[in-house]
Amino acid sequence: MAQLEHPSAADEELPLERIQELLAQLKGAAPEDVTWELGIHIETLSEALKESAAHQRGVEEENRQLQERLLGERREYVELRASMDELLNLHELSETISSSFDIEDILASLIDLSGRFVEYLSCGVFALDEQEARLVPLTLRGAPGLVERLEAQWEDGIIDWVMREARPVVIEDMGTIEQLDVAKRSTVVVPMIVRGKQVGVYALYCSRAKDEFTAGEIELLGVLASQATIAIENSRLYTDLEATHTQLKDSQQQIMLSAKFAAIGELAGGVAHEVNNPLQIILSRVQLMTLQNKDQPKLVKGLELIEHNVKRISRIIRALLGFAGHNAKESEWEQFDIAQALRQALALVGHQLDKGLIETSFECDDDLPLLTGHIGELEQVFINLMINAQNAMANGGALKIEVCRVDQQVEVRFADTGSGIASEHLDHIFEPFYTTRAEVGGTGLGLAVSYRIIERHQGMLTVESAPGEGATFIIRLPLSAVEKEGEE
Repeated sequence: MAQLEHPSAADEELPLERIQELLAQLKGAAPEDVTWELGIHIETLSEALKESAAHQRGVEEENRQLQERLLGERREYVELRASMDELLNLHELSETISSSFDIEDILASLIDLSGRFVEYLSCGVFALDEQEARLVPLTLRGAPGLVERLEAQWEDGIIDWVMREARPVVIEDMGTIEQLDVAKRSTVVVPMIVRGKQVGVYALYCSRAKDEFTAGEIELLGVLASQATIAIENSRLYTDLEATHTQLKDSQQQIMLSAKFAAIGELAGGVAHEVNNPLQIILSRVQLMTLQNKDQPKLVKGLELIEHNVKRISRIIRALLGFAGHNAKESEWEQFDIAQALRQALALVGHQLDKGLIETSFECDDDLPLLTGHIGELEQVFINLMINAQNAMANGGALKIEVCRVDQQVEVRFADTGSGIASEHLDHIFEPFYTTRAEVGGTGLGLAVSYRIIERHQGMLTVESAPGEGATFIIRLPLSAVEKEGEE
């Protein structure tokens, strides 16, 4: 019987090759000997296969865990990126809010930033008009039709419900749900509320079904709208504060002017009367001497110079008398047609304006109410403002006179195309004796007297101007008591 070779250490490392050798020797060996050694190698191979399979499963598990970790890290990266985008959007909106009080800029930033993560067909911001119980569009962007959708939702009470909920709501477009071949569409309605006050809504009409919006998108829209709402409210408060400050400044200036007018007027009235009488004597004597000395040209020239300056002083005296209030009493006031008074004043200076190449236009609202006052004094103001406009347009220009009713007042505007008034003169333009035309005989009393007359009529005289852009003098006169009673 042939002897079988016993397995060596090398054979144990390669049982598969040894098994093949044993199978080749099987023909001449006893079956039991071959079976014994073959069993040993098969068992060794089986163990090796088990270890290999276990190792393979371990590798697969490690790969699976690695893939899960990579997927998790990717999700975290995507979420982190989304969070960073949200922060960037909020940061950009905050920068806009902090750098601008312009409502249009704030709304434009809100819409631009929203469009980065929510694609819309149309969107807009609507203010809530509580008095008229309706939504007023502040800004719109995209396809038309959003206003009509919001109006329909307002009438159905949906907007009121959204306001009460105080959170963004997605409303499906029922018209697209019923049509199978049309993409689903929805409207996102975001309430704009600040300190418990309902300001309006921010609406986006999107080509997405209701369930396609993520909670993060809706939440971010709410945050952006909330920030924009606060900015809009702050902008309105700032505008109101600025208007109040301007009004207070104007009131203080009027009080100071009134006090100055009263003091100067009292003094001027007394001085004017005392100076006027001897001045007339001087003037008459100078004129008499001029007639008596016609044959002495040098003396006549000096006398004419004296006469010219005496007449100038006389004009100042007359202006002082008018400024001091030695004019019509309120008992002499009567109702009058302001449009007719303006036409009469324009007729008086029309030839002078034409001569100065001034093109005039007159516009007047129909059915203006009658006013109460002294028509002669007011015509004096109108003429003075027209002459001032002519003086500002030495090379010709245009003077536009407009009359209209504004609430409980009648407003008259004199707009010229002259050289305008420098900012350093605007605050002093109505002060007595303040003039920019001293070199051509300006006394600085024309506008002061006009201001005083309008003030006595319980009105206001203001000016708007900038260098090189002309000037607009604005008179505001209250309606007469008769007119107000008739309206009541």
